[in-house]
Amino acid sequence: MKKNVLNNAFKLFLMFVLLLTAAPYVLKAGQQAYLSESPNGRYRVLVEQVLDRRVVDNIFFRYPIILENIKNPERHFETVDAGTPLIRETDKKTFSIQWDNSTPPQLTAVRFDWAPDSLKYFMYLKVLDGSWKIYFVDINKGSTTDVTSALEEPLISKIEFHNWGCEQPKFQVVQWVQPELAFLKLTSICGKSQTKENSELFYTNDSVLFDTQLVKTVDHCAECKDEKAAKNFNEYYVKSLPTPTPTAEETPTAQ
Repeated sequence: MKKNVLNNAFKLFLMFVLLLTAAPYVLKAGQQAYLSESPNGRYRVLVEQVLDRRVVDNIFFRYPIILENIKNPERHFETVDAGTPLIRETDKKTFSIQWDNSTPPQLTAVRFDWAPDSLKYFMYLKVLDGSWKIYFVDINKGSTTDVTSALEEPLISKIEFHNWGCEQPKFQVVQWVQPELAFLKLTSICGKSQTKENSELFYTNDSVLFDTQLVKTVDHCAECKDEKAAKNFNEYYVKSLPTPTPTAEETPTAQ
């Protein structure tokens, strides 16, 4: 009987010690940082520290970027997991994100282009120095798609054809041609050689039309000024409209 009492007391002591050692990490696993808010103020994007696993004495976290409804935070979904350079872990098992010195300060490793309807956006996430990924997030569908290759493909094809040496292009949403069609511009700094040092550099650009319903690039305009590209993309939209089916009164008949 006495032995059982001692065993139970020892088990309770071990549980108490485990709770004491685990408590700091549980508390710190809930840290959040807000990244962006939709134009209508209904949604926000945040990154959260989530306890992933523990290996011996090492604690590992992951950092999902989350889209949530501001009035009802229970309605949310994870988009992608972030890492360095966006996330900087501290010795205290917390994290920080880096802002620049502009006014107001801007995030240096992630940025967002929201659609006017606040139901979708592009997220540009820095994954390495000089390397970015572009994600398209559809709030209604709760989906996140890596569209980096789809957007870059026309410009990369031209660069490879000329054997130029270029940096990864920078992306910018110029305008939403229609609620489901986004006009993006890609601009890259290039040199004429891939293997030799280039003493002269130049810019090359490509304007692309991205269909958010099909989640793919549907048209592009190489080296076009914004006005010309917008005109071309509007013409594409008009041509893509379904032809109305004529009614019986409108159908021509032989006389």
